[in-house]
Amino acid sequence: MVNKHIDFVVRFMQWFNGKSVLITGGAGFIGFHLCKALSNFSSNLTIYDNLSSGKFENVTGIQNAHFVKADILDQKTLFSTPKADLIYHLAAQVVVPYSMDNPVDDFETNTRGTLYVLEKARKDDAKLVFASSAAVYGNPSKLPTPEEYGHHPFSFYGLSKAVAEDYCNMYHEKYGLDVTILRFANVYGSRCHGVINDFLDKIKRNPYKLEIIGTGEQSRDFIHVSDVVDALLLSAVKEKAKGQTYNVGFGKTTRIVDLAKMILRSWV
Repeated sequence: MVNKHIDFVVRFMQWFNGKSVLITGGAGFIGFHLCKALSNFSSNLTIYDNLSSGKFENVTGIQNAHFVKADILDQKTLFSTPKADLIYHLAAQVVVPYSMDNPVDDFETNTRGTLYVLEKARKDDAKLVFASSAAVYGNPSKLPTPEEYGHHPFSFYGLSKAVAEDYCNMYHEKYGLDVTILRFANVYGSRCHGVINDFLDKIKRNPYKLEIIGTGEQSRDFIHVSDVVDALLLSAVKEKAKGQTYNVGFGKTTRIVDLAKMILRSWV
């Protein structure tokens, strides 16, 4: 296992060395961890973020990195960034309730914004890794859900991601663009603001009581951000990932109420 890990690190260093990498949404939760990993491989990074949800302190101290504060809908600024060998498209509107109240804004960022990033990739002849979501499945009847299950979103967020995926696939089919789509489950880890971190914040305030919003019967597939970063790195270096779509998750769901119980047991 140790030798296999070393082999992966060596392979990453060889592939990423000297590469020009553009990371949209690079100041966000996943973007921070990805940029931190990429900085170890002597890549030349352009971190592109409008800081609507990302934080500037996430990108300070990242080696070989240039930060651009701009929106992906700003075509002029996006297209003027250095020519990229690889683009990680992480920038997105990810709040499901917001998408239901503001479907136009959600579409603009997640669908039109992805189209602009695809054009940037086509212009630069760059590989594109697109961060999609398991939300494209909606409420699937089959768990774990295979990639072939198809799009059945129940939210505008899931719909905007599904349409963005269709654009990615069309660019691959019509232009031969090297695109890989990764459908993330619920990602957790340091600097995250998801349900796990919410529970941890609550339990710090009161270690004997943990409030659950809703029934707690909802089930989620949770995956640590370090595993997501590994998937992002592998999707760039693996030739067979070209034109493919992959689920990135633990493969097992956990009820929110059971998650709360696990956190309580480990804390008290």
